[in-house]
Order: sequence, then structure tokens, then C-alpha cells
Amino acid sequence: MTQPNREAHELLFTNIGFLLGKTNQIKDRLLDQFLVEEEITSSQVKVLFKLYYLKNQRSSDLSKSLNVDSGAITRMLDRLEKKHLIQRIADPDDRRSVLIELTDNGYIVTARAIPLAQTAIDNLTECLTSEEKQNLLHCLSKIVGSFLPEECHLSNQKDAKC
Repeated sequence: MTQPNREAHELLFTNIGFLLGKTNQIKDRLLDQFLVEEEITSSQVKVLFKLYYLKNQRSSDLSKSLNVDSGAITRMLDRLEKKHLIQRIADPDDRRSVLIELTDNGYIVTARAIPLAQTAIDNLTECLTSEEKQNLLHCLSKIVGSFLPEECHLSNQKDAKC
């Protein structure tokens, strides 16, 4: 490795932003590998998990919480609907709005995906000791926890599900 490349490499591997982003990419690749048997992607499983744990959601809420633009979330929901994993239903509280919910098949596929996703995460963190995993969990929880109330406040919605 030439000297400038070595310096750039060292700079990147001491940059928290780079490391968080790269870790997220690796996690998504692992998820894709483990979820192939369910014929869903890491991006799709994130939507399915949101619906599984938080129940019905508007596409705009999914878009915001997953940090995906509205066009991309619409295309993803279209693909999940074609696979009969989700359905769109009228919002009983707002006639102008549509809610997204899991179908019965969506619940089954998502329930099967949970242990697959956990295996992918275990695979991602297998290089860490138990203590290192606990420290990582603590640090990431602390960061997320310090911003979560702010995200909810910024969403400016009385029924935001943060």
C-alpha cells in the first residue's frame, strides 16, 4: 500500500461515521444472505419488522422512520404487496390516508425472518467478546436514546410512533 493510501485507510478506520456506515453496509449484506430463503431483502425486512412490531403504519411514517424517500418506499410496498406480504387498507380515522398492514402470510414470513436476522447479527458480531458486545450495545443505545426524543419532537405529529 502506498503512503497516501495508508494514511487514507488509517483516517477512515478512525472515523466513527465511516465505521458506522460500513458496519451498516456489512449488516445489510449479511441480512440479504440470510433472508434469501424467504425471498426478501434487508430493506424489505425492515419494513416488515416495523409492521410486525408496531402494527399498521402510513407509508409516510415508514418512510420517515426508515429514512427512505417516499418514492422508494412506495416501490418497496408495491413489491411487498405483489408478494402478498402486506396490504393497504383505508385509515378509519382519516379517509384521505391509507394504512399498511401485514397479511397473514406477511406475519408468517416475518416471524420466520426474525431468527434469520438474529443469526445475521450474531454473525456480524462474532468477532467481539461478550463484554465488547455489551459495551457496543450500551454505547449505541445511549446515542440513539439521546436523539430519539428529538426525532419525535421534530416529526411534529401528535400520533408519531417513534
